[in-house]
Amino acid sequence: MLAFGSGWETEYPRDKWRLRNLGIHADKTATTDFGPVGQPWLSGMARRWCRWQLSAGLSASHAATGIRAVRRFSAFLAGNAAGGSPASVGRPLLERYLADLSSSGLSPASRLQHVSALNGLFRDARRHNWDNGTLPADAVFYPEDFPKIGQRLPRAAAGHIMTQVEAAASLDRWTSPSYRLITLILVRCGLRITDACKIPADCVVTDADGAPYLRYYNHKMRREALVPIDEELAGQIILQRQRTAERWPGGTPVLFPRPQANLPGTRPIGGGTYRNALYAWLETCDVRDEYGDPVHLTPHQWRHSLGTRLINRDVPQHVIQKILDHDSPAMTAHYARLSDKTVREHWERPARSTPKASPSRSGQTGHSVTRPGPSTGCPGPPRRSRTATASFPWSAPARMPIRA
Repeated sequence: MLAFGSGWETEYPRDKWRLRNLGIHADKTATTDFGPVGQPWLSGMARRWCRWQLSAGLSASHAATGIRAVRRFSAFLAGNAAGGSPASVGRPLLERYLADLSSSGLSPASRLQHVSALNGLFRDARRHNWDNGTLPADAVFYPEDFPKIGQRLPRAAAGHIMTQVEAAASLDRWTSPSYRLITLILVRCGLRITDACKIPADCVVTDADGAPYLRYYNHKMRREALVPIDEELAGQIILQRQRTAERWPGGTPVLFPRPQANLPGTRPIGGGTYRNALYAWLETCDVRDEYGDPVHLTPHQWRHSLGTRLINRDVPQHVIQKILDHDSPAMTAHYARLSDKTVREHWERPARSTPKASPSRSGQTGHSVTRPGPSTGCPGPPRRSRTATASFPWSAPARMPIRA
């Protein structure tokens, strides 16, 4: 850093930004490369866009995805509008770019990323006047331009796989207590791996009744969140803090400090480091699917697994939304999928509860008669049944006073 300098004034003019010199520490994204962007006006616009996104708190990976889209668009301009100015980027050119993107062999999801990123660049450039008013009004992608992505199959791990993963014998095969605890938090709380690795040391809080909650920072939504935990997991977190204090007596800001190259204990374990350890652990435990093949799991699948497990235990969807800290029910519905068995049970339930035909007062056999409503003569509303709510350690109210 001393050799290259640091800060925006030093880094901004360079073709390749070293994010660490900007105080940004990202696991997967160390640099942002503007060198391949051959048009000076596009390069300048992309730099301002990237700086604004990073300054606004968006992740380095999100900004890097946008710059990758800009680099591809720059290569297209070099072959189709060489020497062109921003004024040449209108609908005719964008329609040609959509055709080129469609025939590129990229997946629909990748093409969607490219179109979304460019549309965001054009929108923000006009909003902040980065283009000095030179972008045409029709330099925009319409909703019909965005590639359509079919509904993805559920990503939750099968029940028999989760049984192998959660078995005490499997968990005891972890050689690192930190990785073991991260696994428990991922499985039981449904956190994203980035959030789990960066949990603060003082992460356990309690409500007015003394029930424990895990406090963490949701990096995707950029807000703090709480998820209920049981006493056993709270105790494991206390033991983790004691182990950490033995090596760093002065304390650490994170619950899972990385063991190497971390003298002050401030740097957390990286998500990629945990993934590599997870793959080795799955191989050691010999976790296999229903066909007897070795299982490949990602940490994010446990988030899907928790949502699916809860919805199939009749936990209300709005409660699952709170547990997973989603903004919308639609996102929760993507994670929490009803199994065929659950659908079958609910389908058969009314049939089991329908009363059989019984003799009428006149001695004849007939159907039961619905009593009419009080004033309209129409059938009254059905009685609302009192259904028992399943008991879960995390079925706490959505809002309650919390004390640290």
